Amino acid sequence: MGRLDKLVTVVTGAGRGIGRAIALRYAAEGAQVAITDVHQDNLRAVADELRNAGAAVEALYSDIGDPAQSRAMVDRVVQRFGRIDVLVNNAGVVRVRPLLELTPEDWDYVNDVNARGLFFAMQAGARRMLEQAPLAAGRPRGRIVNIASIGGRIGRPMFAAYAASKAAVISITQSGASGLAPHVTVNAICPGVVDTQMWKTIDLEWTQADGRPVGSAWRDRIAGIPMQRPELAEDLAGMAVFLASADADYVTGQSYHVDGGMVMV
Repeated sequence: MGRLDKLVTVVTGAGRGIGRAIALRYAAEGAQVAITDVHQDNLRAVADELRNAGAAVEALYSDIGDPAQSRAMVDRVVQRFGRIDVLVNNAGVVRVRPLLELTPEDWDYVNDVNARGLFFAMQAGARRMLEQAPLAAGRPRGRIVNIASIGGRIGRPMFAAYAASKAAVISITQSGASGLAPHVTVNAICPGVVDTQMWKTIDLEWTQADGRPVGSAWRDRIAGIPMQRPELAEDLAGMAVFLASADADYVTGQSYHVDGGMVMV
């Protein structure tokens, strides 16, 4: 029996990286897992991994940037499983540009998914959670875990749109926690420099902008990590399990750094 036994969980952006790692860990802890992504091949591959591990799975194409699709996602999960106990808002995008070269299109591309899309996915999930009974008397009716970033803690000129979007996630988390208490908990996880495809994109765009060799931005960024290694997507899964579990019933409005000690506040 796992820590999330029989809980109905939803993980957005689960086709790779952090979302995939959380979905697999949730399944290992006994959860039923709905996964969403805009990349159908990745979505199918992770769904197969989950099924091969014996999990009950629903795989849904969904673009978090479109609030209507988030509402449809919630409806489909409820049709399949009857409720939603945990929603992990992980889907996100990045654009690396020098401050004075960032365009309105760049800004909208990032913020439409990372901030606006996340908010309306949270809203859709919370509305459903508020309609359902808690699993036991005195417990929350649901919980939401937003994936923010240490990038939301300090402005970065090459990541202005991304940093702003992740600062918004931290603020949205606090607003959601206050507005939905005591029935739904809302917390966030702030990853550091994670060895995923997103960071390969960051390194490529950053080094192109700076005229440096590919790979140098990644090497420079991980050089000062106190834990002396890059972060893996799996390093975040334990915190995601904790925030979804009964151990976190009294935890809300918090944004936890899981970054190997890069930001200490």
